[in-house]
Amino acid sequence: MDINVKEPFDRDRQFALKRQAVIRAAGLDFCKRGYHNTSMTDIASNLGLTKAALYYYVKNKGEVLFECHQQAYDAMDILLEKKLIWKNGLEKLGDLYCDFVRMLTASGISLLTDVNSLSEGNKIKVLKRRRKIESKIIKIVKQGQSDGSIREGDPRLHVFFFMGALNWLNAWYDNSGHFKGEDIAVHFATQMRLGIAAA
Repeated sequence: MDINVKEPFDRDRQFALKRQAVIRAAGLDFCKRGYHNTSMTDIASNLGLTKAALYYYVKNKGEVLFECHQQAYDAMDILLEKKLIWKNGLEKLGDLYCDFVRMLTASGISLLTDVNSLSEGNKIKVLKRRRKIESKIIKIVKQGQSDGSIREGDPRLHVFFFMGALNWLNAWYDNSGHFKGEDIAVHFATQMRLGIAAA
């Protein structure tokens, strides 16, 4: 006889999930209004929380900004670790870029450009993570240049070119607007390929 036993309530997991949702919502607020123009009151109001309830999940606005960066880079690291088979570096980069756009338009995660508003310690941590991610993407570009699928040129400039578009995506993307996430992903990846593909 099957006995339906409910899983015990996991308070820590529930707290972590709620905190994650708070940070994602705050990140979208930062994208729309700008970090300095968004107050903790604004964030609480948009979430339907009191300020006291908001402070239960985060200490201050600076912590929220730091965690927004961490969420984005955590998600990008996962995508970079995907084990798939590609024909060449350009194909690999195109698929990865599509995944980045899908992640930013579907998950609610925001890739923010506001780094200078972080505390000095958190700024160092965020920039270190950014450089690690950039170095992994640069490695793919170099692979494409070696196999002849990506045109010659400084690999870092190639990466700065198409990652710049991602940096501003959350600033204008509206999930209730005309453009759908999948359409943007395909269009962005196509433009990226055209921009750096070997002739």
